[in-house]
Amino acid sequence: MEKILVTIWCITYNHELFIRDAIESFLMQKTDFRYEIIIHDDASTDNTAEIVREYEEKYPDLIYGIYQTQNQLKKNQPNIKWLQDIAIQNCHGKYIAACEGDDYWLDIQKLQMQIDYLEMHPECVMTVHDTVDLDYKKHSVKARNIYAKDCQIPADDIILQKALLPTASMVYRKVILEMDGFFLDAGVGDYPCLLYALTKGTIYYFSRIMAVYRKGHAGSWRSSMENIKYNFLHSLRIVAFLKKYNEYSNFIYEKYVINKIQNHIYYAFLCFSKEETNRVKTLLQECDIETDNRYHDIIVQIEKLYMQIYDRSYLEKNIHNFFQMHKIIVIMGAGRYAEIVAEQLQYYGLSFKGFCVSDSQQPPSEYLGKPVWKLKELPFDARDIGVIIGINPILWCEIIEALKNANIKHYICPFLVY
Repeated sequence: MEKILVTIWCITYNHELFIRDAIESFLMQKTDFRYEIIIHDDASTDNTAEIVREYEEKYPDLIYGIYQTQNQLKKNQPNIKWLQDIAIQNCHGKYIAACEGDDYWLDIQKLQMQIDYLEMHPECVMTVHDTVDLDYKKHSVKARNIYAKDCQIPADDIILQKALLPTASMVYRKVILEMDGFFLDAGVGDYPCLLYALTKGTIYYFSRIMAVYRKGHAGSWRSSMENIKYNFLHSLRIVAFLKKYNEYSNFIYEKYVINKIQNHIYYAFLCFSKEETNRVKTLLQECDIETDNRYHDIIVQIEKLYMQIYDRSYLEKNIHNFFQMHKIIVIMGAGRYAEIVAEQLQYYGLSFKGFCVSDSQQPPSEYLGKPVWKLKELPFDARDIGVIIGINPILWCEIIEALKNANIKHYICPFLVY
């Protein structure tokens, strides 16, 4: 019998309204190679498992169902090693084509196109493609149109998630299933999978729309992202994962990793932004206890960030030390965060010369009674300047690039959590 080249790997839970669409889209694929369909049902409480069994009986040589009696995601959250083990044990193909049970494929040539490319390009470990988003809440359908033409995806677009790639678009070499331990602790599978792939080879994108990604329906991952504490812990897990990934990838993507960390710190911070200070501290302590102090260092930094933003009498010790090391202090920025820094410095009687902005901006002549310069127009020797960054570090890549272009080497950001 011909050897299986591709395993279609489908994870499903309470998808009785959608699973038929997924399975039918697998069955319609036109290929010149043999493939198998492995469907993992995580103890659905609706009729999903019965529908999978129906197809398994109809296509016994093609479809194989795995049926859990207890929901493994809830039991093992956030670690997904259990799922990795099941996939490695049951997927026989050289390549894995992933699709969750609430999504489906549109193009009968999808598998053939992606596998042909992987077979011809050994340096490529994953292929992806454009998809359509089907939003249940907004009753809308929209193509993602990530890139205008087929291309290799840049690493920064993957890390910063400028290229949002649904699982239903992914076809990859089986080696990607062998991700290291910390990749399995992030609480999600698709983003760590993409970052792991970056360390093993290239990722190629087809601009052709070949799948539908459903979102906003009951039971979808997005619909579960509503609880404040749940959202906060999700962000903590991603931050912890990214810190480890930075080291794992030998810091070659550090600028982008730090930028992405600040995005998730910002999301985590927003979870508590409308709460009173004492309530925030209580919630942080509860999260610390619930996670067995696993993210203690990050939680401490977030609490400091909260104080930095909302307490004008708060100033980190390293800012005081920074003042002693540099003759001239300038605040980078001319907005809310710069104002926070200025007020805190003034509270402690620490004098600064003024503000600066990137060279692409047109600055006002003054801000808070102090002069504002473009970075390259600072009237001081760059060797004497110490810049305190008063900008939300979710723009870290742009901030670092602007400082580098202005030859500013001494800077500190009190809002940076890393």
